[in-house]
Amino acid sequence: MTTSTAPALTAAERMAAAVALLDAGASGSAHPRATAFLLRRALEGKLDTYLSRQRPALGRCRMQTKVVWLAHHLNPELAGRIAAVWSSLSGACHYQQYAMPPTVGELLSWYDEVAFVLRALPS
Repeated sequence: MTTSTAPALTAAERMAAAVALLDAGASGSAHPRATAFLLRRALEGKLDTYLSRQRPALGRCRMQTKVVWLAHHLNPELAGRIAAVWSSLSGACHYQQYAMPPTVGELLSWYDEVAFVLRALPS
């Protein structure tokens, strides 16, 4: 039996899917955690691509470790923005019984921040 795996989505495809969910949110059917997850995966995918060229040994490390490494090897402002948005998205992706899901305003802010990072991170 042959198994095939679907190709992974690119960061641009994940960002487009997040926009589609945000647009659906305007009609009242938002999926805030799914949107946050798509944004986080777009960011992580770009970071993984960058790190695979800069420091391949980090490939098997947790994302927290990668973010700390970036803090010491990137422009401090960019590294700080990456750490802040990744942390916010990571928290939003996890269901917590007494926490509200992220608002559309928060998601739009995170979308803008991820889009900035995707453009600013060296290729």
